[in-house]
Amino acid sequence: MTTPSFTITRVFDASRERVWAAWTDPQRLAAWFGPKETKGTVLEYDLRPGGVWRGRMDAPDGSAMFSKFVFEQVDPPSRLMWIHGFADEHGARIRAPFAPLFPLELRTTVTFAEVDDGTRVTLEWVPLDASSEEEAFFASMMDSMTGGWTGSFDQLDAYLAQS
Repeated sequence: MTTPSFTITRVFDASRERVWAAWTDPQRLAAWFGPKETKGTVLEYDLRPGGVWRGRMDAPDGSAMFSKFVFEQVDPPSRLMWIHGFADEHGARIRAPFAPLFPLELRTTVTFAEVDDGTRVTLEWVPLDASSEEEAFFASMMDSMTGGWTGSFDQLDAYLAQS
């Protein structure tokens, strides 16, 4: 079986430099990153290969989830790559609280390309060292991931329109 990958693309009506800044400035990132109706907090952000980005996401029901991403590649203003996963409140890697079969880690690649009408952002997720059962579960979650990232991108659109 080929490792499944998830890809979503959106064109934003803003320069590549503005979109890059929205992804790489912790204060700007906290203003839009995460599914709709959640509040994101950037707990740590060290934008360099080997650097860590830790976050907290608060849901309307009062629950909180934590994430820990480790940057692998930072190529301003065209590409970011990190190892993506959930964490406990101290930053230790844990399974996704909502689904134990979700892969423990994903490689995230985000590219930023200038296009006539703005900036095209393409995000790709690929499971790392996942079992065949985890890969199958990941593949079954594509609609949910599309919905989550569409909501995040809608928030980025709104953030870019007002900033």
